[in-house]
Amino acid sequence: MIFATKSQTSNSRLHDTEPRLTTLRFLAKLKVSLPLIPPRRFQVPGYTRRQLKEDKFAETAQGAALWATGHRQTVIWTVGLVLIAVLLTAGVITWRSRQSDQANTELSAAMRTFDAQLVPAGSPSPAEDAGPTFPTMADRAKAAQKQFKAIADKYSTVSPGRIARYMSGIALIQAGDKTGAEQELKTVANFSDKDVAALAKMALASTYRGTNRASEAIAIYKDLSEHPTVTVSKSQAQLELAEMYESTDPQQAALIYQQLQKDDPRSPAAQLASQKMAKSK
Repeated sequence: MIFATKSQTSNSRLHDTEPRLTTLRFLAKLKVSLPLIPPRRFQVPGYTRRQLKEDKFAETAQGAALWATGHRQTVIWTVGLVLIAVLLTAGVITWRSRQSDQANTELSAAMRTFDAQLVPAGSPSPAEDAGPTFPTMADRAKAAQKQFKAIADKYSTVSPGRIARYMSGIALIQAGDKTGAEQELKTVANFSDKDVAALAKMALASTYRGTNRASEAIAIYKDLSEHPTVTVSKSQAQLELAEMYESTDPQQAALIYQQLQKDDPRSPAAQLASQKMAKSK
């Protein structure tokens, strides 16, 4: 029996059918090493190139079929393992999709709470369809933070859950809990999801600026400018850094603004830098 070489098998696949490909894939997964026997040299007048390819495939398929017959138990186990892997993968994808949908729904509800109307005590009652209202920003933030945290704990493996964790930190800032906010945002800043992590770092830097921890804020802005993401661009981080330097190191702030103008003169960041430069004169 003659087995096809790798080049012959490659050519035959051009005219394969799905059942044949399945058999060959099983052999590939089992890492079967088929002995190579040099083809006999003889001439077959009148054979077309297509017929030669079909003959070569027939030899390969015949060898594969015979091997499978002699190793039926191995093939059965391999088929079973492959099927289980496929089903598990499909199950995980379906589960994650369902989790994301549910998390998005709950995150939307929490965001509505976070943006709810403020109605101070003694104010006229809002319209019936105005949705939930709160007397103060702190009250509203506390209510939203509970929702964000619940979502983050429940859906930590999907993107909406990670965003909810970030929003939990933001809500804690609005609620006046700076210590809790810092802890929450530090957790998010270490996420492998760089886009969400960058948002948390920006919020942390802002918190540090408000608590006289300028050196920590500067370190974050420099890191973000060196490692931009979709959510926090290099220019955004540089603008924040320059703004910090305005009061402590005006010369350094001017250098950053000038660089922003050079990098992309027509960008919003460059225009803002121009305005800042004009005010400083």
